[in-house]
Amino acid sequence: MSRFPNLEDLRKQYAPRQLSVIEVEDKVVVLAPINANAISNYSVALVDPERGMEVATRFLLEDLWLAGDNEIRDDEDYFIAAMLQVQNIVQTKNSSFTKL
Repeated sequence: MSRFPNLEDLRKQYAPRQLSVIEVEDKVVVLAPINANAISNYSVALVDPERGMEVATRFLLEDLWLAGDNEIRDDEDYFIAAMLQVQNIVQTKNSSFTKL
């Protein structure tokens, strides 16, 4: 990704966790690994009936954004495509709860 000259520095900064990359057509965004604070902000916005999924996803995208093409957050068509991928980032870690 020669478009982002500091990508290797970002990888080292967040190691051993991995960065996420979302590509929408010819636009790309590099996101930091998801963290508890970002999930918290996302969850609060998600359950707020006045905000909902779109605003929650925008918050999460902003929290994690490291580098990328601004069209992904500014152009509705690109954002909608990226929004679905941001949801995947939230769901990458699976856990279970069991009562014994």
